Amino acid sequence: MKPDTVPFEILISTMFRSDLSFLEAMFPDGDYSKYPILIINQTDAERQLHSSHTHIRVINTEERGLPQSRNMAIKNAIGEICLVADDDVLYVPHLKEIILDGYVTYPDAAVVTFQLQKSDGTLFRKYPDVTHHTNASYKTVNGVVISFKKDILLENEVLYNPHFGLGATFSGANEYVFMRNVMKAKLPAYFIPTPILKHPDISSGQDLGSDRLLYLRGALAYKCYGIWGYLWVIKYVFFLVRHQIIKTKYAFAKAKTAYSGIKKYKQLVASGEERR
Repeated sequence: MKPDTVPFEILISTMFRSDLSFLEAMFPDGDYSKYPILIINQTDAERQLHSSHTHIRVINTEERGLPQSRNMAIKNAIGEICLVADDDVLYVPHLKEIILDGYVTYPDAAVVTFQLQKSDGTLFRKYPDVTHHTNASYKTVNGVVISFKKDILLENEVLYNPHFGLGATFSGANEYVFMRNVMKAKLPAYFIPTPILKHPDISSGQDLGSDRLLYLRGALAYKCYGIWGYLWVIKYVFFLVRHQIIKTKYAFAKAKTAYSGIKKYKQLVASGEERR
């Protein structure tokens, strides 16, 4: 039986942890005592994580994949409002107040996202000048700045796609596909231009021409555009060549890699494991 509901909870995805010391680096002055936390620890039998703190709950699991971790957290959360988290972020002071104030400002919100800072304190990107998320603005959302009302997500069957994200079939776009699901469900989603954390390890896309990303982009293109995804791949490969991200002689091979991503995605759809 789950504990009683709390107003706010942080849902942390991590792997192979055997003690809680990593939490100290996530919070100002190492103080995490005032935050209800649920930790999903994807691990093995030898490295189990346990908590003696009443406000910190732990689920050890041998399941793998970031979307699987996120979904397990959502289904087991006790927070009315939850914040998605990785284990290597550094939160700003007064995090809880910032998040909860967002839902006071927008009481109808199902999802509220915030800003992310680089380790030097500058913003991670140029953020859109919007309040209510649009079909363009949600594409700028990073995974660790997403908060939501858990019950609304569950009532509308909006979860993370198990095929997109680290450790999944397509290694990336975890938050993109999630936010796309939020928008498709027509749930109220807002953006508040306030930084809530620093995350030193986020790349701005340095591997644009990698096979991993081409495979992912192909699958995403078909998910979003259907048969037009094939044309999108060609345009994307030309973009990579034009900006000298890949050499011309590799263009065909890169397109082929993206098309293999489309093929795999179509197989998932045909088997009933995935819906466009």
